[in-house]
Amino acid sequence: MDYDLIGVIVGAIGGIIATWVKMTNEVTKIKSRLYSLEKQETKVQETLEVLVSGINEIKILLAKKGIE
Repeated sequence: MDYDLIGVIVGAIGGIIATWVKMTNEVTKIKSRLYSLEKQETKVQETLEVLVSGINEIKILLAKKGIE
């Protein structure tokens, strides 16, 4: 085999491996960010549920005061 061809093949394989490693790292970062955002969304949802519950209690108290 010709040394130039071996050099091109080794370079191509090295480039493919480097690209694969980089893409794998990027996917891992994106997955961790997505998990973090989903966790924050759950916290926001729980907070909103508490707020809705509090507002409903205020409505009930105001309605009772209106009746009396």
